[in-house]
Amino acid sequence: MSKQTGMIITIVVAVLALCCSSFCCLSGVATLLGGGEWSSELGYPDSGQIEPVYGVPVICLGILVWVVPLLLWLFLVRGKEDRI
Repeated sequence: MSKQTGMIITIVVAVLALCCSSFCCLSGVATLLGGGEWSSELGYPDSGQIEPVYGVPVICLGILVWVVPLLLWLFLVRGKEDRI
């Protein structure tokens, strides 16, 4: 795999992952700020506030969606020369 091909693949994956990571980060921030609520739709009258600390892993997941494609490109293309 050439560096140009690796860069193109990385850009495409990063653009496709933008929606998922943005949603994860925004919902994590909303939970962290105290805006998250849960409710049971299984017939039980349970509902309540989500603890703000549970927003941190969701934010980390959103950031991880951006870091993994870049690391994959780095390890797949690193040290390889363009072959003609």
